[in-house]
Amino acid sequence: MTTSSPRVLVLHSSRFGQSIKIAEAIGQQMRTQGVAADVRPLTPVSAPDPSRYVGLVLVMSVRYGHFSADVDTLIQRYAWWLNSVPTLMVTVSLTARTAEKRSPETHLYTRKYLAKIPWKPTHVEVVAGALEYPRYNTLDRLAIQMIMTMTHGPTDPTTMIEYTDWDHVRDIADDFAATVTSH
Repeated sequence: MTTSSPRVLVLHSSRFGQSIKIAEAIGQQMRTQGVAADVRPLTPVSAPDPSRYVGLVLVMSVRYGHFSADVDTLIQRYAWWLNSVPTLMVTVSLTARTAEKRSPETHLYTRKYLAKIPWKPTHVEVVAGALEYPRYNTLDRLAIQMIMTMTHGPTDPTTMIEYTDWDHVRDIADDFAATVTSH
């Protein structure tokens, strides 16, 4: 008799691509732990199949203090399921480049979002994103430079820095894989 691996859906909502890279890394690491992981973009019509998945990972970027409307749609439609299985919410944010902003308790946008949604994730993490000024359009670059000025970050328009701690991302995936396999 063979037992199939637990299967998890890993959805990502990304503006500039870092959340995609993080979601793919989480999926890859979970596979090394014996958990099948389907990595997909979050769209307005994303529909997780509760009969297919034993858990969900949602990797979502915050942009100017807000998450994608697609995140809200998913949560409103599937809170009943999300609250019944192991789940991991990962906020990707440039403000998490500093250690004091890397926890759900100290990351303002994550804390406020969790307080207003019907989903109560079993695991919540905040991961630093990437700063890639040359990729941004003029409006985004100026807005991000203003935020960086206020938070004492780099403002040089040629700056390209990946703040993501990939060891931490792998640890997050390992921890969640352990939760899923023991559930």
